[in-house]
Amino acid sequence: MRWNDVYIAGLGTRLPSPEPAETAVSEGRYSAQEFKDNELLSVLVSEEEPAVDMAAAAGRQAMARSGRSAEDVRLLLHAHTYHQGEDLWTPATYVQQRTVGGGAPSVQLNHACDGGMVSLHLAIPYLLAGPAGGAALLTTGDRFAPPGFDRWSSDIGLAFGDGGTAVVAARGGGIARILATHSSSDPYFEGLYRDTERGFTDAPHLEGTPLDLRGRKIRFAQREGVDAVIDRLSAALVENVEQVLGDAGVGMDQMAKLVLPNLGKPLLSWQLLAPLKIDLDRSPWEWGRRTGHLGAGDQFAGLTYLFESGQLRRGDLVLLVGVGIGYCWTTAVLEVQSVPDWSGADAETLRVLG
Repeated sequence: MRWNDVYIAGLGTRLPSPEPAETAVSEGRYSAQEFKDNELLSVLVSEEEPAVDMAAAAGRQAMARSGRSAEDVRLLLHAHTYHQGEDLWTPATYVQQRTVGGGAPSVQLNHACDGGMVSLHLAIPYLLAGPAGGAALLTTGDRFAPPGFDRWSSDIGLAFGDGGTAVVAARGGGIARILATHSSSDPYFEGLYRDTERGFTDAPHLEGTPLDLRGRKIRFAQREGVDAVIDRLSAALVENVEQVLGDAGVGMDQMAKLVLPNLGKPLLSWQLLAPLKIDLDRSPWEWGRRTGHLGAGDQFAGLTYLFESGQLRRGDLVLLVGVGIGYCWTTAVLEVQSVPDWSGADAETLRVLG
């Protein structure tokens, strides 16, 4: 859908230190062949800080950068992919309490790797239905820790990094205008991440071993046919992107930057680059291969990095592409309005991540 008077007003991240992929290989935690194929250099690892605390820290930074007050926030959406530190509780209100407080609705989105982008898509009509000047705080946070998850081998074609990210979406101006967003899904792929052989369980992690997501994918592809799976995934992605570009009234060739999921190079190539006929050099790949897949937060973190590292100019168009299991796709076209000076306090983060 095409939008008017909705902007990205602030961005924030909380990113821990990187763990080199070579270290994981030398310790037998990461396949040497996958290290060679995926070309990932490191992932971010939080040794102790919980996912929700990283999300809250990112939210506070985004609010400080946005120029908006806590009273302006009419909605908080918190998205994640993995465990938030406790069962049967409300991480969104935890984040709210540690960021803006107040009485605005706070909602948890357990929408896997498309969660951050879906939160952006859903927040816009909510803001437009309310008073002028309203804002929404959108956060993500994930920590892929053992014993339930093995960041290097639970899935195939990528490695998982920890971190918190945040966006302040607002009416009335900001650093980037949101021209259009589009979200779509294909439930045919629901079983790709559901272990149909095992069936449903009564509680999480009953096996006592890390999740085996790669096994689920392989079994699904064997049942349905690898080529059929790839063709259908590619067609759905292209349809989604063509829709958001059409709604924004722009073409792919006009995009200055493309913010994509942080995946290994082969998976990134066949799932995104080849179907969209785009080059890797327009994306923050060199940053992403040092960060790892941040669950729901790749797009918010990647956009933050582009602003912090001075790679965007006024008038630039940016395409954000979210992809999540299920399968779902959410995309957004942004137009840069201004480039803030976010140096100084962020210098160490930029130095570590290159």
